[in-house]
Amino acid sequence: ILLCGDPIRENLKENNNSAKHKNLCSSFKNAFYETMRTPPILLCGLISSLYEGSMYIFVFMWTPALKDLSNDNNNLPFGFIFATFMISCMAGSSTFALMVKSYNVQTIALSVLIIATLAFNIMYHAKTDTYTILGFLLFEFSVGIYFPAMGTMKSSIVPEEKRATIYNLYRIPLNFIVLSSLLTDLSHKTSFGICVAMMTLASVLQYFLRNILATKVSNSSNNSKSDLELELATPN
Repeated sequence: ILLCGDPIRENLKENNNSAKHKNLCSSFKNAFYETMRTPPILLCGLISSLYEGSMYIFVFMWTPALKDLSNDNNNLPFGFIFATFMISCMAGSSTFALMVKSYNVQTIALSVLIIATLAFNIMYHAKTDTYTILGFLLFEFSVGIYFPAMGTMKSSIVPEEKRATIYNLYRIPLNFIVLSSLLTDLSHKTSFGICVAMMTLASVLQYFLRNILATKVSNSSNNSKSDLELELATPN
């Protein structure tokens, strides 16, 4: 792919349009500045990168963790274990459908991050495969709630005209986390400990994000109320 990429880039007519190239660069530049000067967009990106980075670390580490803690690692029912993961994830999605009727999505996201922090704490401190699997199932439950919650939150925070570019920017720290995990060859215990730290940080950031958005809603409501009172007080 790398060897073919350069000739394609040089010879493909649509790639020789300098105006399109400038528009692409301008799009990324504007999206970057929009992200950096808008705290909710920046916080949302950091939170999603921290959570999804931890999720990928979990994907890499759950099998070695079970093999290390199990007395009979040659006969572990990995298919059955993965099926229970999917059931937990489905239960999380169903729970989100119930929670969203009573709570705003920012509060739901905060609860998800706290649950994930607890799950990684269980994985980190577990001495047996039973407690480790309980931590796995709890985390998968949080995954089922996370994706609809984060998708809803992103759609309300990130402006639609810049959404695709900003979502690509969100992948930069995520890819950094994933590559760092793969290249450092850490043990599963150390990896789960790092995930605890990342989930704790994500929970704190989500707390600040929830407060920022709540303040914006409150200010908007007060402004609308003031405008209505002014309109009513103005004589015809």
